[in-house]
Amino acid sequence: MRIAIISDVHANIEAMDAVLAHIADQHVTDIVCLGDVIGYGPNPRDCINIVANARFSLMGNHEEAVMFYGEDFNEKARQALEWTKEQLNSPEYDRSENYEMWNFLGSLEESHTEGDVLYVHGSPRVPTKEYMVPQDIRNRDKMTEIFSMIPSLCFVGHSHIPGVYTDNFRFLSPNRIDGKYAHQGGKALINVGSVGQPRDGDPRSSYVTFDGRNVVFHRVEYDVRTTMDKIYATPGLPNYLADRLIVGR
Repeated sequence: MRIAIISDVHANIEAMDAVLAHIADQHVTDIVCLGDVIGYGPNPRDCINIVANARFSLMGNHEEAVMFYGEDFNEKARQALEWTKEQLNSPEYDRSENYEMWNFLGSLEESHTEGDVLYVHGSPRVPTKEYMVPQDIRNRDKMTEIFSMIPSLCFVGHSHIPGVYTDNFRFLSPNRIDGKYAHQGGKALINVGSVGQPRDGDPRSSYVTFDGRNVVFHRVEYDVRTTMDKIYATPGLPNYLADRLIVGR
């Protein structure tokens, strides 16, 4: 059975809806989310309501920050964090509905293991916060420790840069492997990219499908301009968070 693995929706409902439609076209019904459903974007409540129906969803650093405190957030991220908290506490909604959202966020796991597959938001070492980026493949000490914590495969998000890290110290970008990776032994870490805020120079949403052996990377166009206009129209969200969407940075 194939599953869809999404991450880093970042309150972007236009991207989320486009990805859900694309997943349905793949005849996939099982969805898991690796965290950061909220943060940066203008529709946190809508995206939480959708992801709450996933098979499981993990805690990202933005969920962790909204529940506790984003001490390592930059000023723009912190502004978005405070605005998000206001939306989740909004008096425009019934108090019980607000409680349900906070209860959902508080119930999220930091990691999840199924068989020989590990799912985390950031990395096996620091599940909610550690970034995995392509240049890490040259840091053998980091990668050796990371792979020692992976049973066989590990799926992550967080950096918003999709690709495959192999235990022979190679990084395979989706373009380099024609968007497909077949796991044939050894260990691998797969970054699924971001639904709501890609950072690899491609503004299209990114997610993967996985059948237990084969990973397929998907890119999905969505109405970026509508999301940008919503951010511009929201005083609590910095315009920078809109500007970066159109360039995929």
